[in-house]
Amino acid sequence: MNVRLLIVLAGGAAMVWSFRRWRVALQLALVLMVFEGAIRKWLFPGAQDLIYFAKDVLLLGVYGGFLRDRSRLRMRSLPQPLLYGLLAFSALLGLLQVFNPALPNLLVGLSGFKAYFFYVPLVFVVPAAFPSDAALYRFLKRYCLIAIPVGLLAMAQFLSPASSVLNTYARTNEEAFIATFGSSTHVRVTATFSFITGYSSYLLAMAILILCLVAAARWQFRGNLPMFGAFGMTLLPMLMTGSRGPVLFLVLLFPFYWWLAVIRERGGGMAFGRLLVALGLVAGFMVATGQNAIDAFRGRAEAGSDVRNRITSPLLSPYLLLPDAGLTGFGIGATHQTAPTLAPGLAPYSWLHGLLVEVESGRVMLELGAVGFLLIYFLRAYLSIFALRQVFALRTRFHRALATASFLFSLTALPGVVVFDVTSDLYYWFFAGLLLLAVRLDREVVRKAAARAAAARPPAAVAIQPEPALPAAAR
Repeated sequence: MNVRLLIVLAGGAAMVWSFRRWRVALQLALVLMVFEGAIRKWLFPGAQDLIYFAKDVLLLGVYGGFLRDRSRLRMRSLPQPLLYGLLAFSALLGLLQVFNPALPNLLVGLSGFKAYFFYVPLVFVVPAAFPSDAALYRFLKRYCLIAIPVGLLAMAQFLSPASSVLNTYARTNEEAFIATFGSSTHVRVTATFSFITGYSSYLLAMAILILCLVAAARWQFRGNLPMFGAFGMTLLPMLMTGSRGPVLFLVLLFPFYWWLAVIRERGGGMAFGRLLVALGLVAGFMVATGQNAIDAFRGRAEAGSDVRNRITSPLLSPYLLLPDAGLTGFGIGATHQTAPTLAPGLAPYSWLHGLLVEVESGRVMLELGAVGFLLIYFLRAYLSIFALRQVFALRTRFHRALATASFLFSLTALPGVVVFDVTSDLYYWFFAGLLLLAVRLDREVVRKAAARAAAARPPAAVAIQPEPALPAAAR
């Protein structure tokens, strides 16, 4: 029995298990996202295509288990008709786009539909997966701490030559070029991920999540030193990837974070002071251990001549491509990186007539046309606005911090990549589900506080003033 067949059988068993234990399987799928590339690169290089779908197999079981148990779940559905309507209309449009006659074949359309909508059910699954604040905080903290060993691997890659076994990509062409900084021989690291893009997306998501979790704890040093270490091990490897986008996003998002998660909260002045001290310690750690990485990143940033184009392209590309895309575009999946493989009898992307672009907003316009483009980006904008509203509406600091994390990450999706980067795709919908989970948990806190108040006082004198309910580890 060969390795590929064993992996297929293991995948089937994993789907059955995830169907029965879907809450645990959801957490495992998120962890597998981090280590999938390492498994593909070093453990099963001959079955990279099968390992790539491992997390999706788990999530299929998760979705099935959630649907099976949905009627028995004792949780109230959140009334969000506009959000659910946008999701439904988007999925319907995507399904119709699968049959766009401009596509080379049906497989390309099905692959495109998966890229847009496979992780959308996380919006419904995540709010049902965690029963309490304590369980949620425990998972999120442990998940953030994974960044430490992953970051140590990235540092080892940075200090190793390009020919080292540590520096390889998940690919079939072993002769492919290993990316370096150009100004030095140091490689652009991938850590446990298949390529640079996935690791950069992971680091941005973890940096935002860590910042908001320590903000929920008022940036207290006691009990949060491992989280500060994890934050340092996201910032330093972020420089080692050579990707300028995540660094620019963090710089642009920090004022929103400072206002929403730190200074406007009770005790914000003291928390801000501790934040400055913590950032100073992290900066000192980076200078002491990663001066070469800082220099390499600075050299790459200063040598870049396409910065202005990268900033303006997400805004201009859809407008410039609108006349060619029309109302319906070339079909969902037409620009996806897997399309040439699924249409082997044709020249790669020949069905686009030379209109292929790199920026995601332009690619969405080419695939879905004006109607689909407006629907997809209106949905993204609505999620950002909804998250910001919850930052001001939720009653507890922990839940507001989660809403802030969701808001910040959703902002990165407006000019950034979601559909065409599986890591960003999964995290985008996970953060959306995390937002709805924070709303659900916050409402439960209010209901319990109202019940306690009603039991302690005469009905006419009830006044609901719930105290902040944080997980014990986050206080």
